[in-house]
Amino acid sequence: MSWGGVQLGRIFGIPIRVDYSWGVIAALMTASFAAGFGQNYPYLGLASRLSLGLSACLLLFGSVLAHELAHAVVALRNGVGIKGITLFIFGGAAEMTQEPESAGAEFRIAIAGPLMSLFLAIWFWGIYLFARGTLPAPFMDVMTLLARMNLVLVAFNIIPGFPLDGGRVLRALLWGVWGQFGAATKVASGVGSLFGSMVIFIGLAWIFLLDNIVGGVWFVFIGLFLRHAARSSYQQLLIRTALRGVRARDLMVEDVSCVPPRMRLSTVVDEVMLPNGDTSVPVVEGGLLVGMLDFDSFRGLSRADLERMTADEVMSRELAVRAVDANDEATSVLPMLQKANTLVPVVSQGVLVGVLSRDEASRRLSTLLESPTP
Repeated sequence: MSWGGVQLGRIFGIPIRVDYSWGVIAALMTASFAAGFGQNYPYLGLASRLSLGLSACLLLFGSVLAHELAHAVVALRNGVGIKGITLFIFGGAAEMTQEPESAGAEFRIAIAGPLMSLFLAIWFWGIYLFARGTLPAPFMDVMTLLARMNLVLVAFNIIPGFPLDGGRVLRALLWGVWGQFGAATKVASGVGSLFGSMVIFIGLAWIFLLDNIVGGVWFVFIGLFLRHAARSSYQQLLIRTALRGVRARDLMVEDVSCVPPRMRLSTVVDEVMLPNGDTSVPVVEGGLLVGMLDFDSFRGLSRADLERMTADEVMSRELAVRAVDANDEATSVLPMLQKANTLVPVVSQGVLVGVLSRDEASRRLSTLLESPTP
């Protein structure tokens, strides 16, 4: 699953992002923790309670980040690329660029996160034991809270339902026994979907039997998320299997309108973009791709500016750098087409050979998948 959000920086070269949904749960958890501290320590002012609540919230998400970093570091050591780590409303996710090569690698990557959470639980509990009586009681409560929450992370993640860590461990074990990655994924995903249904049932029970609407709705959302994640993970595996051997050249459009760097923008608009209905065109010199010219880059310019300026003055060289090779696998280039109206240039040894568009790639992809296997 792919996540967006705001990038905070990098750790060990791994991009760290925060999804916009994280702000919702962070605010709710801070308020909840602050209310708890207010009940236990009525003498604390509002600012102190909020400071403690925010500190506990940030340390908890720091624990989630450490959990995901453990996955990411072990993945990198086992030859699996990592696109980044994203914190979101349900916790966090380390996005791998491909599946592990072996059951052993899958097991090591999956178990690394729960082991890190277990270590953090012991660490925070150790601070509580050794500092008890010497540090303020509210601070000690933060330590015990973090120890308990990390244990909850361990308990939740070791449930053997994909895509939870326990589900990946289950998949690794089945993969190792059966020697069939697809079959192991199908079973682990089925268990994950079943577990999601159980969580939804628990949430509904809380709502209708215990009259706990907030807690019940939260369980329902988690269950729905787990069911969706389990099903989509298996569907993605099926798509990757079906696309095995499909390259960028199989999905690209070869008949591409190109412009030279020194062509005036007025000519680009009048003779290339408007007649062909293009919103972006490659800029090519001597057959080599040097940039991409997008209509938005000169939208709003006057006619006089269009007559005066040339393509190389407003083209994007960054988009040209993101060009894909004609031999790149379809599974690696399709995510680049998620943004509407974006053309992705395809090159071979620097020479432009075509472009990928979302609509045309989807059409050709459907044709390929529907074609009977010889």
